[in-house]
Amino acid sequence: MNLNATITIKGDPGLLREYRGHVNRLLEEEGGDSYRELHSAEGLEYEFKLRGGIPFPPFVSASQAFPDLTVEVQWNDAALGKSGRAVIKNGVLAEQAVQSHAPGGAALQDVRADADGGLRLALACERWRELWHGYVIARDQHAFFRVAGSAGSCELSSSDGVDAEWAERWTVSSGDATYAELVPREPIADDELRELDRLAQELTREWIWFDESEPAETAVERARFEAYGYPVRAANLRSEKLRKVLRPEEGGFALGSFAEGTRWIPDLLRRCWLRRAK
Repeated sequence: MNLNATITIKGDPGLLREYRGHVNRLLEEEGGDSYRELHSAEGLEYEFKLRGGIPFPPFVSASQAFPDLTVEVQWNDAALGKSGRAVIKNGVLAEQAVQSHAPGGAALQDVRADADGGLRLALACERWRELWHGYVIARDQHAFFRVAGSAGSCELSSSDGVDAEWAERWTVSSGDATYAELVPREPIADDELRELDRLAQELTREWIWFDESEPAETAVERARFEAYGYPVRAANLRSEKLRKVLRPEEGGFALGSFAEGTRWIPDLLRRCWLRRAK
């Protein structure tokens, strides 16, 4: 989940009861992200954990029907280092503010699929001890990775699968990348390996299912892939992500939480690691 949002509504208790019924019908019709209702005597409160934008439309529409109530939205995107507040009255945005802060919390992710639903590349990474550490997976192979440096001058190391050793390295300078197979391989420190393994488990648990998994565990995914006409490969994106979360782009689908200053990291993985994997 990339974004947390809390929406509170305050005003006359009688109007609040009517507003709740109105907005809940709209949310059900929209069929978007799940939410929790945490209402109190002072007002209504809805809590969302979102993959995309804040679900304004149902609350704005309901606000038009109940102009005497005040709707306040507070949101936080830890991965992008941004948070904000908005106030809606009579269906109109009355106040809005956005703040920037140090990124943290949820790992940055970038996921891409081909037009036929096939996994092109998925990765997750976090800043840890002045370096970027992460896990990357394509349709038929995967690896831990570590990036030191910046976009114009950096060093990318990757493992062979999830072995506890760095096996390959790319040195990037002025846009050119030099590849080297590491002989002997370099051990990954235990604390670093724990961080990498955590990122790998979180990414795969949320996004990936594997053909080698027990048929009983993946029966629903296999049935959906067959119904959608998607071929099953060694590693596959979850059908719900393909149909409801990823956004269309030229030649396939994509979703990412990397901001402008960090977008070079998934670009680096695609340019070096994925090309080498092919």
